[in-house]
Amino acid sequence: MLGTGMSKTIKAVFRPLVWLKEVLAWRWQHLYRLSSYQLTYWHRRRLRNTVFIGVTGSAGKTTTKDLIASILQAHLLQGTKNPDSLNFPEDMVKVLLATRKRDAYCVMEISAHAGPGGLDLPLALIKPQLGVVTNIGSDHLTLYQSRQAIADEKARLIRALPADGVAILNADDPLVWAMRSQFSGRVLSFGLSEHAMLRAEAISSVWPARLTLNVRWEEQSVQVNTQLCGSHWAPTVLAALATGIALGVPLPLATQALAATEPFEGRMAPLQIKGIDFIRDDWKAPLSTVAPAFEFMHAAIAHRKIIVIGTISDYTGDSSKRYVDIAKAALAIAACVLFIGPRASAALRAKRSVDDALFAFPSIRDAASFLSCYLKAGDLVLLKGSHKADHLQRLLIALQGDLQCWRADCGLMRSCLSCQYLHVASGPKAAFESKPVAVNDSVSKHVQPLRYKTDMQTVSVIGLGNPQPHLADTPHNVGYRTLELMAQQHGWEWQVGYAQTLIANGELLGRPVRLIKLACPMNEVGPLLRAWSTGSDFSVAHSIIVHDDLALPFAEVKAKLRGGDGGHRGVRSILQSFQDDHFLRVKIGVGQRDQNMPLADYVLTPFSPAQQAQILTAQAVAVQRVLELIRNLNAAQSKTKNGDAHAASSCQLS
Repeated sequence: MLGTGMSKTIKAVFRPLVWLKEVLAWRWQHLYRLSSYQLTYWHRRRLRNTVFIGVTGSAGKTTTKDLIASILQAHLLQGTKNPDSLNFPEDMVKVLLATRKRDAYCVMEISAHAGPGGLDLPLALIKPQLGVVTNIGSDHLTLYQSRQAIADEKARLIRALPADGVAILNADDPLVWAMRSQFSGRVLSFGLSEHAMLRAEAISSVWPARLTLNVRWEEQSVQVNTQLCGSHWAPTVLAALATGIALGVPLPLATQALAATEPFEGRMAPLQIKGIDFIRDDWKAPLSTVAPAFEFMHAAIAHRKIIVIGTISDYTGDSSKRYVDIAKAALAIAACVLFIGPRASAALRAKRSVDDALFAFPSIRDAASFLSCYLKAGDLVLLKGSHKADHLQRLLIALQGDLQCWRADCGLMRSCLSCQYLHVASGPKAAFESKPVAVNDSVSKHVQPLRYKTDMQTVSVIGLGNPQPHLADTPHNVGYRTLELMAQQHGWEWQVGYAQTLIANGELLGRPVRLIKLACPMNEVGPLLRAWSTGSDFSVAHSIIVHDDLALPFAEVKAKLRGGDGGHRGVRSILQSFQDDHFLRVKIGVGQRDQNMPLADYVLTPFSPAQQAQILTAQAVAVQRVLELIRNLNAAQSKTKNGDAHAASSCQLS
């Protein structure tokens, strides 16, 4: 083997060659893009008889584009469109170069994902004669910071139209309707308001029926039957019809074309598996799209309604509060609500009691295991999430057969069914193995929150950490160390209990107290406690969890009544196993990581002597916080016994 010095010398010699290779590769890609753009500009000038239509907006672009293409195909027979939701410039280049002189139309969906000025390149490539703006919502709000900024970017499409072009605008959206002042040509408006030129009336969409509406245009009035799910698609239907009218398509012919067009995959698209009806709205999930999907579920007629929520995007403010608000709204509609993903545990704060069928699963694999036991024929299930982050489609695939890919970080924007990794084993193992259970209107026992007696007195103080001796003085072990300090102060002895767990029993402030150091990895803490709770006096509702917190400043101590996992795997494991966030926590801040050090390395790296001194002080403070929480529990129990519920609640932390 080569020595360390020789290895470094070889790397130093070849480093310039690696750099040169990367530079040449980037240069080649850059030149390729430029040449493809130049070729596209030239080809576009040759397509003088093809009508180019640009479609943009915050929501509904893909469906609008597909509906327009269906209408034009029925009248003009031949044309092109960008497939699926492929709306990057390189995707447009492929469609444009595939468009021939014989094609009567080319419909292009244009996205504003590139940020301010990002529409300039697509518009230069397409040179649209018709521009359709669906709406201005919260999609890309994080990027633009305001809806007005989003509207300004979308308005580039209208300003790019030629004088003899047509702007097709949503009259119900003030930000879209204001764009008419930026165009001197023909404007065709659509919407529900009286001043809309193409107007919808008598809109209805009550599952299992699909969307129907009456459309008025000048002196004509026709009924439009669609295969779409949800009344919120009415403006999208109107936008497509308005485009057809602008290009001379007879209204009756356009409505016939719409009736034959199926919903696009992942956009409120219905699918039935084993008698269970699924509504897939799992392609994108900006916050503004949640309410329309919930309105559809509220109006729907079904034996049971289940709502599954993945990652919600494009909102401002506290993410935990947003998820709690969404959970409350979902619980008002559905018999069972599931949240999936890294923020799922935050939703548990919406629980009003253990009877609320609200569950949080950090792993989609565990959610799939639960649903396989819970769902039955006649159920209506809404899947609402972001495909890139969640891939909720895997829940459906798992119900139908073998699925091996449970990754949470692939980030691929393609259907899971067409993915080559679908049957390649990857991702986290299941936190629990599902067992066949009787399916009824109550939730399966293997994940149902436990019910505890109110007269239980023992408080369990659980320190999270690692049992390996060489990890004793690391950030991930401060929970262990705090309990060791507590036992030492009170002279309690450690004994070996269930599953090699170390236990120290004693009494504080007149209440039995049990200190617990679990001898298992962080992600197995929850299942171990759950197994321990069966047939014992352990209650997570009468527990105090002591753990490290990377979000807190170093050596700062904070007590908390309830909440999400904050990214801590041990807390996440407890939340998933008990599906309840009603347990106390004492958190010790360890947030002093060098940004160049990987997180996994930092939490398992011993403290420096200076840090160790600070942490010892913090652990002493944490012991006092535990005593304060026990004192509050005693006061709350005393008030409750005396019938003063209001005073009892005031004894709890907020």
